[in-house]
Amino acid sequence: MAHNLFQNRMAFVDEVPWHGLGTRVPSTVGSTEMIEAANLAWRVEKVPAPGARLLDSEKKLYDRYLVQRDPVGTEEETVAFAIVGQAYEPVQNADAFRFFEPFVDAKWAEFHTAGALGNGERVWVLAKLNSQICIGEDDVIDRFILLSNTHDGTSAVTVRFTPIRVVCQNTLNLAQKEGKAAISFRHSRNVLDHIAKAQVSELKFLIDKVFSEAETLFGQLALRSVRTVDIDRYLHLLFPQTDEHKRRGQEPERWIRIRSILDDDKVTPTATRGTLWALYNAVVRDEDFRASRESGADARLERVWFGRGQDMKLKALENARSMLKSAA
Repeated sequence: MAHNLFQNRMAFVDEVPWHGLGTRVPSTVGSTEMIEAANLAWRVEKVPAPGARLLDSEKKLYDRYLVQRDPVGTEEETVAFAIVGQAYEPVQNADAFRFFEPFVDAKWAEFHTAGALGNGERVWVLAKLNSQICIGEDDVIDRFILLSNTHDGTSAVTVRFTPIRVVCQNTLNLAQKEGKAAISFRHSRNVLDHIAKAQVSELKFLIDKVFSEAETLFGQLALRSVRTVDIDRYLHLLFPQTDEHKRRGQEPERWIRIRSILDDDKVTPTATRGTLWALYNAVVRDEDFRASRESGADARLERVWFGRGQDMKLKALENARSMLKSAA
């Protein structure tokens, strides 16, 4: 995937996001207005791929299809995304946004951020839930759910649990106890039915359950003090010290940066300083805002939400959970 924001447009509510990109829309925005503001009012279609073999002339069924989107803006031609099999079923952007409408109408959530990456291959919608997690007086976490969809066949439609820590804008990532980081729906023939069923009968219960468990876990992390030896062990699990580092008596660069974050009053509140919660958040902070080979805030967004950054933060949380168990 190209590391760029689709046609340099996206939409957001309230303050400018940490990645500094987008067009502001009011908090009362509905799905139609959000789609327009995010430059996502286009459709994709599945057409027989060049050289595809006809399997059923009556049903006009082929063995391979091309997924392509409508021209957008000044484009004069359709844009091809991928070659897919006959079972693949596209999910239109409008259908992805409609997933949140019952929650928005019930005042349980509001649209927050939406956009696409590359040529529109990956589309996301971030919705903010109407209650917070409070770890302390100065440490509040907003609850978000992130729906993402790809039009190139590389992944399923997913709904992720994504808390954001207000004090430092850390984007945390949650996994259920079963290890699942998202609810997924394959691009099969009945994908929209599956999404609608989950939306109506399962999703609100599951989201409340996952965030309730997260609040308990975060609170436990905030009560667990860490010593220098604990910090070293935790960092080594995530960013192992190389033989060269050991030979020279040096620490990896990420260790040094994370220790610096732990001493920063702006991102590590005094009330939870010296705790496993502070250590975990220092790792997340470094991952969210570190310099990398990717250029631009949009590339960072792709890494943190959908790439290696997301995987790293899930690993950091699981290691913190393991340290809690070992101390019990």
